[in-house]
Amino acid sequence: MGKLRIFFRSILILLPGLLVCNCSCGSGEQEKINFYVGSSNGSLEHSIFLCELDPGTSQLTVIDSFPGARGPSYLTISGDKKYLYTINREVSDPAANQNTVTSFRINPENHSLELMNSQSSEGAGPCHVHCSRKGTFLFTANYTSGSVAAFPLTGKGEIQPASSVALSSGSGPVEGRQEGPHTHYVSLDPDENYLLSPDLGSDKVLVYEFDHDSGILTPNPEQPFINLAPGSGPRHLVFHPTGEFLYVVNELDATVTACSFNDKNGTLTKLNTVGTLPDSYSGSKYPAAIRIDPEGNFLYASTRGERGSIAVFRVEDNGRIHRIQVVEEVPAWPRDFNIEPEGNYLLVAGERSDKIQLFLIDQETGLLTATDHILSVPAPGCILFID
Repeated sequence: MGKLRIFFRSILILLPGLLVCNCSCGSGEQEKINFYVGSSNGSLEHSIFLCELDPGTSQLTVIDSFPGARGPSYLTISGDKKYLYTINREVSDPAANQNTVTSFRINPENHSLELMNSQSSEGAGPCHVHCSRKGTFLFTANYTSGSVAAFPLTGKGEIQPASSVALSSGSGPVEGRQEGPHTHYVSLDPDENYLLSPDLGSDKVLVYEFDHDSGILTPNPEQPFINLAPGSGPRHLVFHPTGEFLYVVNELDATVTACSFNDKNGTLTKLNTVGTLPDSYSGSKYPAAIRIDPEGNFLYASTRGERGSIAVFRVEDNGRIHRIQVVEEVPAWPRDFNIEPEGNYLLVAGERSDKIQLFLIDQETGLLTATDHILSVPAPGCILFID
């Protein structure tokens, strides 16, 4: 019994020291968060910027910049973080009026970029790129020609000639914007069996079956597309983390449409549509980007116009959404924004203000709070977190 008393007394003496050690071990310096910014300024030689967010101080810093692409206003990264891909305004075939897509190797030590190769985008006006998780295929949406294309990737990350090109068709009621198809975005579903593309010109979300062996895109026989409201102009979409739902931001009528997604046959069903701005708002309004928080509880959409804004929506269990906040004091023309992988910060890229601003996210409520931390970058068009 005496030995037991001595044993427990020793534990009690040691315990405070252990607690102090455990606390101090967790209070070290927070790791900095790296991200790339693609500029839409086609005259810049160095058009991709490596930037850093310091969580300890909330400071934003430009670390480096890289040449190799002209006006790379959208970027994507391979699943293993070894390669970066971008749209490129460089013309691959003047006679066919085709632009390019470009690959870069990422240095794992310092995230610097090394240009590898380019291929024709197989269309005019590429505006978005997406890479499969395994890094075996790249996809692009060509806005001007209204097409999507799939490109096999080599084991070294280089882009090969397109394996499939699919041309959309149709038009919409908005003069000057919907005279023909304008595919604006491409994304595989979470299981990577279907490729989806919002077509701003025809008010559709296109759905293609994708064969990973042949690299061929085929209109989904169960549902080749879903029609959205006439004149809505679907631009970008984002999947819910569960894959059960997806959300489409509509550029021409300033709304977001919630849909359910059947991963067994690639079909979509509309749930509800909500405006990105209050009904009382007057003035120009052109939504651009849409993102969802890592837990899938809150949805965010940017709107460009006379007063740029970020709208916040709560996501219900049934996938429907309702708007809970509109933040109007954001950098001018917020073409893109992105949520830091842990869900604590949101960065807004003001394309016409040459600024990126940091906002804090309340993870309980989803609401945004502005900070005075701003980064100067020329015409930021895309923000891409590395980790």
